[in-house]
Amino acid sequence: MGAAVKLIRDDSLRAGQDGYSFEVNLNWYRSLPVSSVDVLKVALDDKSVPLDQVRFEINGHQYALGELAERYEEFWFVQDSAVLKVLQPGEVKAGEAHRLDAEMSLRFPYIQIGPDRFLTNITRCTDTQTAK
Repeated sequence: MGAAVKLIRDDSLRAGQDGYSFEVNLNWYRSLPVSSVDVLKVALDDKSVPLDQVRFEINGHQYALGELAERYEEFWFVQDSAVLKVLQPGEVKAGEAHRLDAEMSLRFPYIQIGPDRFLTNITRCTDTQTAK
């Protein structure tokens, strides 16, 4: 495997009318089905975001985090970023700097380590960005 990839993409924080978003990178050398992805934590300025307010956007589709396990036919390709969209209007405004924290888990469906158990990689990242 090559060098590790930074989870939160640089300069990707965006303010919007229905909340804010930022891009995340796949920290693995192979594309994975979206069903292999678990978003474990999102925080803004050290304040945890309820995960029911987070959406995962990939390939032009948007999913609630609870829907990801069913998306085994949708793939996250290595060179593509996904978007974490947080439905908290007014929390982020263009021009403001904010600290982002994200933690994601990836399950590798082709590396079984026991009955109904697969190798898992947890990636954490903290980054301060100015919203656009």
